[in-house]
Parts: sequence; structure tokens; C-alpha cells
Amino acid sequence: MAKTFACQFDDTSKNFSKEIRGILVQTTQILKNNHFKNPSKEAIILVACALKIDKISLYLHYNKILSDLEQASISKLLARRLEHEPLEYLTGQVNFMGIDFMIEPPILIPRPETEVLVETLVKLAKSRNDSQTAPTIIFDIGTGSGIIGITSLKFLPNARVYASDIIDLHLAKRNAIKLSTCHSFTSAQDKSEPTCHSEPFGCHSERSEESQFLPQDKLREESRGCQSKPRKESKLKISERISFLRSDLLQSFKRKADFIVSNPPYISSSEIPSLQPEIKLFESHTALDGGEDGLFFIRELIRTSGNNLKKSGMLLLEISPEQTDTIGKEALKYFESVEFIKDFFGRTRVFLAKYPKTGTYF
Repeated sequence: MAKTFACQFDDTSKNFSKEIRGILVQTTQILKNNHFKNPSKEAIILVACALKIDKISLYLHYNKILSDLEQASISKLLARRLEHEPLEYLTGQVNFMGIDFMIEPPILIPRPETEVLVETLVKLAKSRNDSQTAPTIIFDIGTGSGIIGITSLKFLPNARVYASDIIDLHLAKRNAIKLSTCHSFTSAQDKSEPTCHSEPFGCHSERSEESQFLPQDKLREESRGCQSKPRKESKLKISERISFLRSDLLQSFKRKADFIVSNPPYISSSEIPSLQPEIKLFESHTALDGGEDGLFFIRELIRTSGNNLKKSGMLLLEISPEQTDTIGKEALKYFESVEFIKDFFGRTRVFLAKYPKTGTYF
């Protein structure tokens, strides 16, 4: 455990080297002794982030002797990791579909499973764009770090996103600003599909405190790790295609959307204490706890979304595989049809409800 380890790098240890390679060896061993699953990989990430360099620079300077201040920085970061603070919070960065987003505690850390939710939304919206010229309206409910809405805009140049949450939206706004300077948004002629599944690790050293939603510069053509067809750049800036508002689910929305998408809390209250420490000790329980059976927010969205969906509208939710039967039965009271989409591991992960029935909403 972390409390039994004096997390110090100094010359009192005869077997310890002040060189980067020596620190990597000891950091790896400490993580291994504390039963972390990928000690070598985590050691590289922690040391690189503490030194504010990338992995390539780390390898190129294996023999560099670190100062006491640099060693102390590594020591502090390692101590936090030994307390099971997530790597993403330590580095301030998470990769989602090939795009590096800023992340901070206690905002929910995006998972690879949510990529399936975004991919499904993009495919459905693209097929709809083939037959209409009006902008596709998307409501992103419980946006958190903004990853669902912002990533969707990358692949849907004819879309408008309204992203909401009950928490302060500063991080989502900062992500929209930062990513606008690094990633381009495609033209309406682009038919490529999102197929990026990169590992969520890196080191983010720039932590802007800017919280206002500002216009962005011209965007870069392709995000890191994504493969797509050549495309024309959209003249529309992200600031013209995304809006943020504070709202408890759909209460503050007055217009209708083509799609309502959400990754709502869907873990039952009784399961929270048994989650791995990285989750239960650091991530917001508000973003995790779905009530007694994990379905409180899902039921509310199913029950009320018809008020904010067009006649041809669709509701997309990330869910737990164990909730399929209950959700399906409930949704057919309010929608004409329902579907379930599996994730990369073959588990049901996305719920899709099509075409709201009339006169059944509260």
C-alpha cells in the first residue's frame, strides 16, 4: 500500500539511479509490488508526465540524470497513483476516438464503450443527412467533459449540438475551445465513418483556466489516430454549432431534436461500494449512481424525451447489458420500435428508441 512506501527518490538508496532509466525501473517495481496490472506502461506514463515530455523524448534521454526537483515531481505523482487516483486525472488527459480531451476530477472519465454510442449516432445522422438539408439537431444530455457532443460534431458537419449538465460546464467549454485549434470538422460531402479506438493515455501539460466559450481558429484536417477520406474543410466554426446549458435532464430544453443522446448514470446504488477504487474513490457518484436498480435516469429520459423529439426522432442511451429486458419493455410504451447495439466485447451497450408515440409523455 502507498502508506508503507516512503515515496522518495534520493541518493540514500544505494541501488537507485538518478538517471531516467533507473527511475523507470524502480517506479515499475513499486507499481508491480502494489499489484497494478500494467506497471511498466504506467511507469512510462507517470515519469513522462511528471517531466512534461512525451514518450519519445523519454526514450531519447534514458541516461539523463534528473534534478532533485524532477525526482520530487515523479515522487508526488507516483504517490497519488499508489492511492489509486486514475491515470487520466494524473495526466489531465483522456483519449476518445483518437482525440485527446482534457479531464479533471471528479468528472466522469470517458470509456471505450461510449465510442459505440457515438458511432451509432453518427451513422444514423449521416444516413438522415442524405435526405435532408436542414441541420441535424442533437441534444447531448449529461455532457460532462463534452466528449459525446464534440466528437459527434467532428463527423457531422451539418449538425448542431445542445449540450447540458447539472454540473458546471467549464471543462466541456474548455475542451471545445482547445480541440477547435487542433482538429478539423468535416464538410457535408464527407461520408467517412468514425473508427478510432486509441488508448486513453497521454500527458497534458497545458491546463487553461479559460471558461468562456470563444470563437475558434481554423481546424486541422485529421485528428490523431483517425483514418478517413480526403475532405473539404467546413467554414462553420464549432462555436457556431454547439451551445451549452445547465439543465436537469431535459427540463431546460424548449425545442425539438432529431436525436437525444446520453450516457446517463446506470449503476445501481448497491454496486457503488464494490467498484474498483479508481472509480468509487475519485469519480463523481452523481455521474455513476442510477438509483436502486440503476434505471432511474434511463426511465426518466425514456418517459419524457418524446416532448423534445421530432416525429422521426430517436433516443440513444448507453446502458448496462443486464438492463436490456426491462428497458425494452418500458421503451415500447413510448416509442414505436427499439433496438440494442453491442460493444466491442459483444455485450449489449447502446439502447436505441425510434419514433416517439404521441400522447404518452408527461
